[in-house]
Amino acid sequence: MIFSVMASPNRIDILRILNSKGPLTYSELKSLAGFKSKKESGKFAYHLRKLLRQSLVALNKSERRYTITNLGKLVLSLARQIEERSIIESGKMYVRTSHDSIEEFNSHKIIQSLVREGSLPLELAQKITEEVENRIYKYQTAYLTGSLIRELVNSVLLEHGYEEYRHKLARVGLPAFEVQETISNAENLDSGIESLLFNTGQTVFAEYLLTNTLPKDIADSHLSGDLHITRPGLWSLLPDSIFINIKELIEDGIDLKGKALSVSKLTSIKTLSNLSSALSMIISLIAKEASQEVIMDGLVSLLSKYSKNLSELEEKLVNSFIMSSTAFKFNKLRRLYHLRYHLVLNKKL
Repeated sequence: MIFSVMASPNRIDILRILNSKGPLTYSELKSLAGFKSKKESGKFAYHLRKLLRQSLVALNKSERRYTITNLGKLVLSLARQIEERSIIESGKMYVRTSHDSIEEFNSHKIIQSLVREGSLPLELAQKITEEVENRIYKYQTAYLTGSLIRELVNSVLLEHGYEEYRHKLARVGLPAFEVQETISNAENLDSGIESLLFNTGQTVFAEYLLTNTLPKDIADSHLSGDLHITRPGLWSLLPDSIFINIKELIEDGIDLKGKALSVSKLTSIKTLSNLSSALSMIISLIAKEASQEVIMDGLVSLLSKYSKNLSELEEKLVNSFIMSSTAFKFNKLRRLYHLRYHLVLNKKL
């Protein structure tokens, strides 16, 4: 008789709903099982009586709620194993991951992701994963991707009321249509493909800032216009302005800590021409550390060490900035460079 119960997809669905949702009233279970019209009430009652007679579902009369029994859980587990085996026999399911690889579908990875990324308790992660896995097999998706699995996970979390967990697992990025539009308009960008790559990255970081980093009330204030966060794509990554002493930097040397391996090594500075070349390289490197403004100290005293000829100094300084002008900008605004020098006041004046 139990096999006749398993033969009905509707009854299996009722067991799955009770297993994932917990105790439910008659009307709640009827609605979730998809029997929403009055005409379907008799059909739903028929399926429910079948489950009750086989002790797969029990009624708590004091609370008037239906629950799945241990026998019902066993039947549901067997049904799931049969479904899985059927799919395996017909061909394995593979997932196109976001790490540029194709892997065999493994539900344990969903559990690991829920626990690691969403901080879900293990038991809850297993419960959510089981429901997601059932939907994957039910939909028979031909092209299974990591992003699709994440969408299903987030959908199930929302249905169960776990909005905070879903928030932690949300994917940030651009829809495929917006990516295509960005590529199509690449020729209109300031630096072409380079700008396209940086702008796309900034879009991701801006969304991450507003959804995962800032308190919700601050993010909402920015979105509503009550306060303004300049360049949100860089706000949590780079300062708007930096202050640096060029003289100390050149005299003490620059330790790139193994980064920027393509940058030529600075030779010892003995002439004004050497200094001009070094300055253009240093300014280009420094420019990447601020999103808007670089304030430089010590440049005047450094230049004066190599020449007292103002015309020559001016020419070399201009050449340095010209050579560094190709440094990438993080936005359409021009980066500002300020040279600070200290006036020594003569007490007699």
